[in-house]
Formats: sequence, C-alpha cells, structure tokens
Amino acid sequence: VKLLRQRLDQLPLPKEFDCRILQVRRGDVDLVPTADLELEYGDQVGVLAAPEHLGKFTAIFGDSVNAEAQFSFMSFGLGMAAGGLLGLVPIPIPGLGTVSLGAAGGVIVAALVFGYLRRLGPFNWTLPQVANTILRNFGLTLFLAGVGMSSGEPFVSNIAQDGLPLLLAGVIQVAVVVLIVIFGGWFVLRMKYDDLLGIASGATGNPAILAYGNQLTPTGRPDMGYAMIFPGVGTILKIVLVQVMLGTEAGVDVDAQPSPD
Repeated sequence: VKLLRQRLDQLPLPKEFDCRILQVRRGDVDLVPTADLELEYGDQVGVLAAPEHLGKFTAIFGDSVNAEAQFSFMSFGLGMAAGGLLGLVPIPIPGLGTVSLGAAGGVIVAALVFGYLRRLGPFNWTLPQVANTILRNFGLTLFLAGVGMSSGEPFVSNIAQDGLPLLLAGVIQVAVVVLIVIFGGWFVLRMKYDDLLGIASGATGNPAILAYGNQLTPTGRPDMGYAMIFPGVGTILKIVLVQVMLGTEAGVDVDAQPSPD
C-alpha cells in the first residue's frame, strides 16, 4: 500500500547492487515499465537482480497471494454509505424541478471520485484485481439470477399474450445501439475492437456484454471502455432523463386538467 501511485523512478530500490525492473503485470496485461508508470494495488513487479537479494525485494513489494484478494471493509462500507447519501441530494433543474441520482447513481459518482483519489488519509479506496473480479462476477451473477427469478413468469405470460412486439422492439433498439457503436467505432473512428465491446456494454447498460467481451479479448480494455461510458451514459444520464420525462409528463397532465370553473 505504501507504494501505491508511486512512479517506478521513485521506488526505494536498493542502491548497493545492480537491479532493474523488467516487467509490471496488472491483471492479465503486461505493462511497459517506463519511468513514469505508477503502481496500482495488486500489480506484480518483475525485477532482475541476483538471487541472494530476493529477500530485500520481497520486503519492498511483498510476496503474498492472499494479500491480492484482501481489501478494506471500512473503506468499502464508507464509500457505499457516501454514495447512498449523495444519491439523496436533490439536484435542481431550471424549469423542470429537482432530480436525484438515487442509490445507484450516487454510489457510481462516489466510486469515481474515490477511485480517482486512490487513497485519502488512512483509507485506501482501491480494490486488488482479484477481489475486484470476484466481487464483480458475484454481483453480476446475483443480478442476473434475481432478474430471471422475478421476471420469469411475467415474461412468459406477456410473450404468450401480446408481449412479442415489445420484445422485438427491445431487441431492435439494443441491436441498433450496439451496431452503431461497433461499426461506427471500427470503420469511422478506427477504434480497437476490445474498446468497442466495453463501450457497447456501457451504452446499453448491459454487464453481460462486458463479461463476454472480457472472455473474448482478455486485454482489460473492455473494462476501460465500460468504465468510461457506463457511469455517465449508462446510469446517471438515464436516471436523470427518466425523472425529467416523468416530471414533464406530470406537468402536462396537470395543465391539461379542466378548470373547476
């Protein structure tokens, strides 16, 4: 933790013998060990030095597999609480009233802020790669299982009656968004395919696409594209727009009511 966000040229490496950093591995991605590269929690550092000096580097960087899956429950809980409180704050919009981010939007904004800060006093706001992956996959499994169990019977009954047009409309809408992102980004913007998988997942708000993209291209870049798009477009913008649309519709209905006179 002491080396978090330190540049490689600022590391307290031993001076009494020759050594060189050859590799920095972050998750499944090998990074070029440039002088300005900052270490993240859970990075694996490869050092070239004589075998008898191994203990000194273990004392500097650590060598514990268990530590890669550990995180601060205090920081995690405080971050969730701060996000929940932030979601309750009303945001005034001129002419439309007030909106709020809700629990989901507030937690995302708080996570973005704390993730940028990385560390604040005694609190470490980063998650090791292993713990991050476990929590994310477990949360995705719970989310999909909950949606499936709560929507299974209504889904079948609606499709059997008159829900087929709605299903087709949803399929077309998602397909249009994904195709625009993939083909527009690939042929027009010349972006990388693994980046586009993450952007498509974030634009549709569908973490299942992200999980598939990470399996298809295990470079870590789908996560980056998802992280850039999902908080703003996939969650916060949708939360605000839904409240604005409902508020506008309610205002129209009120104005349309006949006067008692």
